[in-house]
Formats: sequence, C-alpha cells, structure tokens
Amino acid sequence: MKACRTLILIFSLPVILVLQACQTTPLPPGTGDAQCADVADKGYINVLTVNLLFSEIDDRNDRLKVIAQFAAKNGVDVFLLQEVVNGVLVKTDNSARDLRDILRRKHDLNYNIQSAFEIGLPGLLSVANAVLSRCEILYSLVQRLPRTPELEFRGQVFEVSRNVLLSRLDIPEYGKLNIYNTHLCADCEEFERAEQIDVMLKFINSLEENTGEKYPTVLGGDFNFDRFRGSGKQRFQYDKVVNAGFIDAYAEYIISTSNGQETLDTLCENKDNADDHCTTGVSELNGSRSRRKDYIFAKGFADVSLGKVVFNTLVNAEEPTVSDHAAVYVRLALP
Repeated sequence: MKACRTLILIFSLPVILVLQACQTTPLPPGTGDAQCADVADKGYINVLTVNLLFSEIDDRNDRLKVIAQFAAKNGVDVFLLQEVVNGVLVKTDNSARDLRDILRRKHDLNYNIQSAFEIGLPGLLSVANAVLSRCEILYSLVQRLPRTPELEFRGQVFEVSRNVLLSRLDIPEYGKLNIYNTHLCADCEEFERAEQIDVMLKFINSLEENTGEKYPTVLGGDFNFDRFRGSGKQRFQYDKVVNAGFIDAYAEYIISTSNGQETLDTLCENKDNADDHCTTGVSELNGSRSRRKDYIFAKGFADVSLGKVVFNTLVNAEEPTVSDHAAVYVRLALP
C-alpha cells in the first residue's frame, strides 16, 4: 500500500476540498468533450510546451490571449503547461482553465483539460502541471516526485511536490497516445533533480510494462537542466532521458534540416546571449540569461516534421512576451 497524506485545499472560499495525496494517484478522465477526428487524417499531432510563469499575475490574461492566438493560427493539438496556478494570491481557480476558456470564447476551439496540482500554500497558492488536448483524455495518472524546498513567492520560500502527469489520449481511427508533462526542480541540488528524473523514468517504464503495449509517447515540459551549465555538469541528466529511448524532438528536427550547420552542442551554447534555440531568459521579464531547459522528448513516432522555439522575445522582437520561458512547438508524425 502506498503511503498517503491528507491535504486540505481551499480552492475558493468557502469551498474546501479534502483529498489524499499519494505517491502515485489516479485522476478522473480529463474534462471536456473535444474530439480530434482530423488528427489521424492529417497523420501528425502538434504539441506545444510552455511555462506560464506563476508569479506574473496582473498581465496573465493578456499573455494567455497571445498563446491562444498562436494555437489558433498554428493548429496546436496538445498543450503541455507548467506553472499553472490556483489560489487567492494569484486570483484564479485554474489558469489552464482560463486559457481553455479563451480558446473557446475567442477562437471557437475546444480542448479537454487535466490538471495535477503541486501543493504550495493551500488556499493561497498552488502550482500545477496541466494538459489541454483536442483529443479525448481517456485516463490520467500523476506521479509525485521527491520534494525540494525551492519555490519563492513574494519573499516566502516553500516546499513544492513536483510531479509528472500522464494523460492517455484517444485519437479516433488511430489509437492511443501517451502524454507526460513535468516540471523538475529549479533551485535544487543536482542530485535532487537526478532523483526526480529517476523516479519519472521508472514511472514511465512501469506503465509501459503494465499495459503490454508501447504507445507513441511524448515527454515534455520544463526540465530545468542545461547541457552547457557549469561546464556540462547537468549533461548527464539530459542523457538519462535520451538513454531511456527518447529523442529530443526539437533538436532532432533542427539538426536534420540545418545542412550540418547545427549540432547538439551548438543549440543555445552561450548562456549570456539568447539565440534561436534558447527557451529561458528570452523575454523582458528576466533579462538576457539564455538557456535551453524546455524540451519535448518523444519515442515511437515516425518522424519530427517541424520544430520551433516560439515567443523567444530577445531573438525576435515581434514575438510578444508570454513568460520568462519561450515555448517549444513540434509536429510529430504518427507511425
């Protein structure tokens, strides 16, 4: 039996939700009735991962509108969202639901939603990973990762229970697809993030073994490791994921289409200057410290037919700022 603890979450006064937070927790199927009947016909799925930046509150809806406009223009099928928020301090019940509402209201686009909150300050501030999907979410499971005291908000530092969220999608006339969304620790020791990666990969492997089928799989999010930082001391964390059978989808596309000009060791190698490949330190919100820390890893797909870093404000001034992170957008060809 897994060890559990009782948590009392105050989502919006006076509503109080009491739940059990276990190491591995089944979630209800994602809510919503969206269907992605066109995905099998077109033969690919478009995935966007973006960190929504929990601490910027006043302009959040404007930033969500920019993301929604991109999705409408580019046909995003699945969003992987990090730093989704809930609570009195951040003035929303669920910022991923806010994005879904904008997509529906402004662009007539329907998405199913699944959220996995990481406990921060109950009732005041909770942070989540979330998935928005045009495809039906059949099944969801959240795996809690080892805790680290690392998140600061308005002078308060508190412990965050990071997680990895599985959403199993149904693609009509095609089959199932596994989507994993995570946000690994930032201000933590290297061994702590490595422990989180080990737990995450063990979770993924155990699910593959238990189902008896290996569905095409996406593992994306904010991983907080950079292959160049500290003379490459975080590179082994990246290698852990790749050695588990995943490809770095964005890198795969860029390298294959650059006529030999790009290699893995040139993708955002200068930490002080943003380039086309950087995903953090790319906006007016936190200056010019450039990093590549947001990834979409994949396995079981036929090809990566498109890969972009978008909302990289320091490289393209015409791109609006949506976060202190840019977003990674890929097109994965169904096998």
